[in-house]
Amino acid sequence: MMKAIESRRARNRDMRESQLIDAALRCISELGLRDTTVQDVAGRAGMAVGSINQYFESKEQLFTAALHALSEEFEMTWQRGLEQAGADAAARLRCFVECYFEPAVCQRKKVAVWFAFWGEVKARPKYRAVCAGYDRSHDDTLEALCRALLRQSPDPAQDARNAAKIIASVCHGLWLEFLTGSDGLKRGELARLALATLAAVFPEHAAAFLSPRTTEAA
Repeated sequence: MMKAIESRRARNRDMRESQLIDAALRCISELGLRDTTVQDVAGRAGMAVGSINQYFESKEQLFTAALHALSEEFEMTWQRGLEQAGADAAARLRCFVECYFEPAVCQRKKVAVWFAFWGEVKARPKYRAVCAGYDRSHDDTLEALCRALLRQSPDPAQDARNAAKIIASVCHGLWLEFLTGSDGLKRGELARLALATLAAVFPEHAAAFLSPRTTEAA
């Protein structure tokens, strides 16, 4: 009986924490990181301001949890993508890049929050610590994917680390275009631009990056 009660309480707590994190993400995307208040988050979550302290000791703790949630969602997306991509090096790199533009990841709300946090990383050690861990995993994986592809067609002028930096920079730039651009590019169009960059960086494998899939991102 007690275990059932404790389990139900834990589920309720997890649900409330997720509710607050989602509300925080929405508020940050609309108001910015510095202008978002606990009152804003409570109102969006439909909760009393005082009740937030039952789940998060401070606004900074809530925001850090939101950054964790956003980062973990992205990492799980590209990890699942690589699991499904198979062993082919070009297919794996293509899949990794396409994960940037998955509907669950490439949303204006979430992209706006990414840029809000990145703008505060240098000034906020907690945010910097969260980003550092996830960034290391992302960067190491992307570099390894580039290195695996370069092994198939060695080019002394190519460097896996530099290639990975170019690709990540382009993907982040396309996120910014998605958020602020006047052309109204859709996720699928952004993904194709990113794949065109892969084809330019690895011309020997251009066909693998530019060939259409049976389904395209909307």
